[in-house]
Amino acid sequence: MRTGRGITIAPVLGMLALGVALAWPARAGETDWWIADSPSDYARSESNGVVVTPDGALELGPRASSSPAESLSVVWALAVLRDGSVAAAGDHGRILRWTAGGRLKPWVQLPVGQVLSLAADGDGVLAGTGPEGLVYRIGARGDTARFARTGERYVWGIAAGTRGGRPAWYAATGTRGRLMRLEGGTATIVVDTDESNLVSIAPDGRGGVYAGGDSHGRIVHARADGTLGTLFDAAEDEVRAIAVGADGAVYAAALTAAAETDGGEREGTDEPAPAKSAVAGGRAMLYRIVPDSSSSAWWPSPQPFVFALARAGHSVVAATGNRAGVYRVERSNGATQLLAAPQGQVTALAVGADGAIYAATSNPGALWVLGPGRAERGELTSPVLDARRLARFGTVLWRGEANGARVELHSRSGNTDPPDTTWSGWSGGPATGSGRPSGAPAARYYQWRIALAGGTPHVASVEAAWRERNLAPRVEEVIVAPQGQGFREGEIQPRLEPVTQTLPGGQKVEYTLPPAATGAALRELPMWARGLRTIQWRAADPNGDALQFRVEGRPESGGPWFKIADPLEAPTVTWDTNGLPDGLYRVRVTASDTTANPLGEGLAGEALSAPVVVDNTPPEITKLTVQGAKGAVEFEAAAEDAASTLARIEVSLDGGDWRLVTPEGGMADQRRLEFRGRLPGVEPGEHSLSVRAVDAAGNPAQRASRVTVPR
Repeated sequence: MRTGRGITIAPVLGMLALGVALAWPARAGETDWWIADSPSDYARSESNGVVVTPDGALELGPRASSSPAESLSVVWALAVLRDGSVAAAGDHGRILRWTAGGRLKPWVQLPVGQVLSLAADGDGVLAGTGPEGLVYRIGARGDTARFARTGERYVWGIAAGTRGGRPAWYAATGTRGRLMRLEGGTATIVVDTDESNLVSIAPDGRGGVYAGGDSHGRIVHARADGTLGTLFDAAEDEVRAIAVGADGAVYAAALTAAAETDGGEREGTDEPAPAKSAVAGGRAMLYRIVPDSSSSAWWPSPQPFVFALARAGHSVVAATGNRAGVYRVERSNGATQLLAAPQGQVTALAVGADGAIYAATSNPGALWVLGPGRAERGELTSPVLDARRLARFGTVLWRGEANGARVELHSRSGNTDPPDTTWSGWSGGPATGSGRPSGAPAARYYQWRIALAGGTPHVASVEAAWRERNLAPRVEEVIVAPQGQGFREGEIQPRLEPVTQTLPGGQKVEYTLPPAATGAALRELPMWARGLRTIQWRAADPNGDALQFRVEGRPESGGPWFKIADPLEAPTVTWDTNGLPDGLYRVRVTASDTTANPLGEGLAGEALSAPVVVDNTPPEITKLTVQGAKGAVEFEAAAEDAASTLARIEVSLDGGDWRLVTPEGGMADQRRLEFRGRLPGVEPGEHSLSVRAVDAAGNPAQRASRVTVPR
């Protein structure tokens, strides 16, 4: 399914065939349309009585009904008996039987772990089993007799054929990938393949059989005259199912390696590992092979697995998982979805003489009967739309022709996926071409259901309007960089722009500051950088709307907010505090989505910074005593700052490098510091000693004194 925005209802996003319907972030002020009009849009739907045609239209299809297989979790095989009843083979050696107008009932329980395959034989069936590889014959009244011991572990399939003009049975086995011929209670190896298991088999219509393997993806052909050949070598690793069409073409369902298993038992059970059950990550392709002529990729399954094939009239029917579905493949790349069941997989198929299609599901087990009559009423339930956040739901409508049918649309919503008892109830009813209000309350997830009754309806598309509820933006972590810090991290150097001075008489002189030779010369914050504060923040809009920011400040003691910057699009700004009185301030950042929403529907969110110290006043050197000593200069001084702690005390002799001085107490952590020291190795004579104090905001204060060093 796809979404469209605005009144044009233009398509924007196609839903992945195997994924949930997704609604990517849109502007909250715009109406989106969730549109279903292609087969892939219904790949995760549930339907019975409503079919999805190859062009994505919805129509009434065959009548559908189901019977639970309460004693089976896995149904491995189906067979239609001569009297029209259906046998269903499953785990724990059980075979159930279904009769028209009735339900699945226990029929036979064999002394085996699994009944893996069935083939109609007169009034009864042959049953292939595992893990001992036995074949049993079951009579119409449920009487059982062992038919053959194959010597293999699993009998995956049984098909009728001939040998020398006489009837014979063939068995596809594992775990050594052998095709066996069963005659007179004995099993003879027809071909020993390189496959781990031969998991599929079908009569060729001329007394021979085709068999497909699970590790190399090959189909072997055992002809009635005893000759052998390889019919097809698929690009995939496993040929899970084979059917021969009315035109004599061979149809093969091939799966990728993701569906391959190792041929052993599942841990702690007697269930074989190469079971016809779903493994995540698979991909399935249906091939059409004309013997001795050509082969082509015929139909890519919208589901990752095709577990069974059956001939139905002039078409081939395919059973799928991990989403249980039955598809009638009518042409190349074209199939009608006949059933989308709520169970996990459709694992077995059979077709009755009257054209009814029998589909067995697993996890849990059930038997679906499709046809042969046409449904008078059918329903299809859409996948779940994930709006990603709280949304409102508007009109739901259908496009097409009713042709005498009654069309109903129902909707519901909730905040869990999959739907549970916390969802709203279904609301809706008959719907014309103009649609009807959905009636579903605001929520994150949404689902619709269409019902068709009578007539010959043709629904080309179903479309549902929805719109995100605008949510306020969020602003987090407003951070104001400490004053005077971080300006010289890494490779930053002072500004080197020349300074021009105009002298009396009009002469101009240009001065250029040379790069500092040592790190000590970079300790004092340049004049141009004092008072600059970088403000940054994180902001997000739940609807994905574009945001604009307003940055304001005010004293911590209160008063009106003053503008720092507005409007901004980037989450950062430089704040020049040079014109502010010293003190504590707060910064407020407001994010607004007004420009991305209709008039009057914009919202805003804001956040405050921690208290920010503004200190543009340099410290004061309150005391400086300097005296000369033999070969040295001794000093004693004190400095004080009104707003910040003192960060650094330094001295310089005769304009040389600044030398760091440790204050009394050993740490620069007070607003008033005293310090003293002795500079040795000083030549006798006149000297100048400079003292510099720098506060935490980077403001420097400097004071100098002349001193004489005696000889």
